[in-house]
Amino acid sequence: MHLADKRQAYRTVLAQLVTSLTAALILLLVAGGVYAYSGLAGGLIATLGNVLFAYRIFVRYTAQEPGRLLARFYGAEILKLVLTGLLFAGVILWIKPLSVGALLGIFLLVQLMPIVVVQLLD
Repeated sequence: MHLADKRQAYRTVLAQLVTSLTAALILLLVAGGVYAYSGLAGGLIATLGNVLFAYRIFVRYTAQEPGRLLARFYGAEILKLVLTGLLFAGVILWIKPLSVGALLGIFLLVQLMPIVVVQLLD
């Protein structure tokens, strides 16, 4: 397995966005509008968290400072978790009616996309 670089991170985020949109479209065709926008919200929550993480890690990446890089990883992960929690709270409070199953299902599907992307690139 190779270490992630900026291109791979952006490919992963793009794959997550495409997965979110595709899953929402499938839900729209199969189950209806409530499931579609609930699933889209879940997919976008996962994608936006990972966009923030990738941006914080790769904006000024220098491999010569491993200690600072590790601190940036921890900081980026904490920010990602806070953003994800706030987005979930906002969606649950403000979007009515909401399908929690579609929200969490597409969220989890999109969270699995990095595994698929890494396997395809190796």
